[in-house]
Amino acid sequence: MPDYLFDFLDDLKFLKNADKTAIITDIDGTISEIAPTPEEAFVDDEMRDVLGKLASRYRLLAFISGRPVHDALQMVGVPGAIYVGNHGLEYIIDGNYQRFSEVEDYLPLIKKCALELRNRTHDENLIFEDKGICYSIHYRQCSDPMLSRERILRKLRDIPESKGLKVDEGRMLVELKPPLHYNKGFIVRKILEDSSVSSAVYLGDDTTDADAFRELRKLESERNMNNVPILVLSKEIPAEVKNSARFFVSGVSEVLKFFKWLLK
Repeated sequence: MPDYLFDFLDDLKFLKNADKTAIITDIDGTISEIAPTPEEAFVDDEMRDVLGKLASRYRLLAFISGRPVHDALQMVGVPGAIYVGNHGLEYIIDGNYQRFSEVEDYLPLIKKCALELRNRTHDENLIFEDKGICYSIHYRQCSDPMLSRERILRKLRDIPESKGLKVDEGRMLVELKPPLHYNKGFIVRKILEDSSVSSAVYLGDDTTDADAFRELRKLESERNMNNVPILVLSKEIPAEVKNSARFFVSGVSEVLKFFKWLLK
C-alpha cells in the first residue's frame, strides 16, 4: 500500500520548482469525479481555475486520458497544456494533433467486434462508447455490474475478431484496443524525454495509470529523476495498481488540495 501523500509534503518541496517539474494527470476520477455516464462527467470551476494557474507557473502540464483527445481538451479547457487521449494512442502538443499510424490497421476490426458484441448483448444499461480509436463498454449502471462484466468478457471470447485485439479493463468498463505497445507509460516517457525537467508528478486512479506509475519509477534510475506517482484511491482500484504507486490521496478533493499546495 502506498503512503498517504499529505504525511510527506515536507519531503516533496522540490516539486515546487516549476521550471524543473512536470505535472501530469489523468482526468476522470482524478481531476473530475466519476459520473454515471462519460457525458455527465465534468471538471468543476475551482479545479479548472487551479489547473490554469499550474499551466501558467509550471514548465510542463499534461492531461492523459482514456477519452478521445479532443473530448479531453474540451472537458479540461486549459490552454498551454499537452493533451493525450485513448490511453496514449493520440495527442495534441502545441495545438498539433497526432496519432500513431499503426492504429489505422485495427480500426475496422475494433468496430466490427464492438458491433458484434452489441448484437449479442441485451442489457439496455450497458453503454457502448465509440472513442474513435478504442471502444469502451461501460457496465456501471447495470443492476449487477460484476455479472455484466463476466458476460461481456465471455461473449468477447466467443467473437473471433476479438482474438486480434487487446481487451483491457478499467473502472466498471471493458475496452477494445489496438494490440500495440503504446500506453500511458509510453507517452509519459516520451513527454519527459522530450523535456528538460528533473522531476515529475503523475496522478491517476485506474488500471491503465499503473503503466505510467511504473514508467516513472524506471525513469528515476535511468535519468536520475525524482518522480512522484500518486494514486487517487477508490474502492474500485485493483491491488496491483495500488502497489505501483508511491503515494495516495483520497479522492478528487485531495487532488485539488495537493495542487493548491504546489501553488503556495
